[in-house]
Amino acid sequence: MRRFAAASAFPSLGAAASGLGLNTFTLVAQINRVERELGGPLLIRAERGRPMTLTPLGRRVLGAIRTSQDGAAS
Repeated sequence: MRRFAAASAFPSLGAAASGLGLNTFTLVAQINRVERELGGPLLIRAERGRPMTLTPLGRRVLGAIRTSQDGAAS
């Protein structure tokens, strides 16, 4: 979940993997697994110069992650 949250700030999963020091395949596989577990896509993948964006489910999950992180920081 933390990797999804971090990756969501990048324009593509390739850029996210590079920025996070991960192999692209590893990051994509992890996000795909989370999407399967949650029952839907979290991201609309980047394509043809268009950056990736969050789906409605992705926005809810990211919000929950941030709320959880904010609560843990308190």
